[in-house]
Amino acid sequence: MAAATPAGPSWADGVSDHQVRDEIRQLCADDHDYADGTVFNSICSEPFSLAREVFAEHFSANMGDHRIFPSLPRVTTLVTRMLGDLLGAPDAGGVPTSGATEANLLAVLAAVRDARGPGRPRVLLARNAHFSFEKILATLPVEPVWVDLDARFRADTAVFRAALATRPALAVLTSGTSECGAVDDIETLAPYAASVGVPLHVDGASGGFLVPFAREFGHPVSGTGFEIEGVESVSVDPHKYGGAPIPAGYLLVRDPARLEALRSPSHYRGAADHFGLLGTRPGAALLATYAVLRQQGRAGYRAAAREIFRLRSVTLDLLERAGLRVAFTPDLMVVGVSCPDPTAVQREMERRGLIVSVSRRFGFVRLVIQLHQTDDQLAVLVDHLAEAVKETSA
Repeated sequence: MAAATPAGPSWADGVSDHQVRDEIRQLCADDHDYADGTVFNSICSEPFSLAREVFAEHFSANMGDHRIFPSLPRVTTLVTRMLGDLLGAPDAGGVPTSGATEANLLAVLAAVRDARGPGRPRVLLARNAHFSFEKILATLPVEPVWVDLDARFRADTAVFRAALATRPALAVLTSGTSECGAVDDIETLAPYAASVGVPLHVDGASGGFLVPFAREFGHPVSGTGFEIEGVESVSVDPHKYGGAPIPAGYLLVRDPARLEALRSPSHYRGAADHFGLLGTRPGAALLATYAVLRQQGRAGYRAAAREIFRLRSVTLDLLERAGLRVAFTPDLMVVGVSCPDPTAVQREMERRGLIVSVSRRFGFVRLVIQLHQTDDQLAVLVDHLAEAVKETSA
């Protein structure tokens, strides 16, 4: 029998601001701070300071009403242009979303609405796809076609190519899988998808702000964006490695006309039609995204990506010196550590106050490299990890 939920405070009568703030402090007492050297599992991080300021100044802005907030469609155009430029198509169309889960769902929804022929539309997916696609498959009338992975946890290129030849309604590849940071072979598969008439969507939630710079630093990963023939849409999350606050996602499409499949007319004369799933939603996140994109520019994001790859190198060196074995050669920001009992290691690390994660599907301790980490914090992490592996393997 489940334990009863403790009764909360009575709210029949209001209480003072001081009491509410005190209650909030108590409720959040066990939360971790990204900067305190304990968080090593998160692809999200602390928003940049300007993003926090802009978000707080515009918290009442509602993306659902462009007549009250005409700034928001203007900012949408500007943010779409900047993100499109980052991913190789300044003239791309775009829809602000709550995150890549919504953006991925919109990409599949557009394919469903554009599909022709009998039966449920088929969607081609590799088994490294984000778990948001499990939700999408349960929501939309589609039939999944699953492709296994290669030894680097990427979509098996030969098998995926063969499945493309069956002409599914949509194919999905990933740039920076959340479990492994793997980048699928988009440069090989997207042009072939185009040749057989299959639109290809890239889930770039994790890699969107890293892959455009990776090869400049000597990391041989596949490209992600519209510079590749056959990539028709990309999801990207400015709240992952972009310094924007949650919720800040985006769906970009090569041809803005493809957004027509997502149009939902408003019931109100003069009100804007919707292209996303949400109606009332925070315009503050979009304004904050504009702020950090303008503040950082391509040069700022290049520098941030360079620092993340440097921190990854530091982590790999520390792991090698500690005698810990990596589970795979990393493409991007995720480092996997092999050990006999990763779940026990995770529990032991949390007992020590350090948050790591375990890949359920692939069975390794998962570390995520982020800007909120320092060299000293990573050294402490690896020391504790080595001790935890030794203790749990005894």
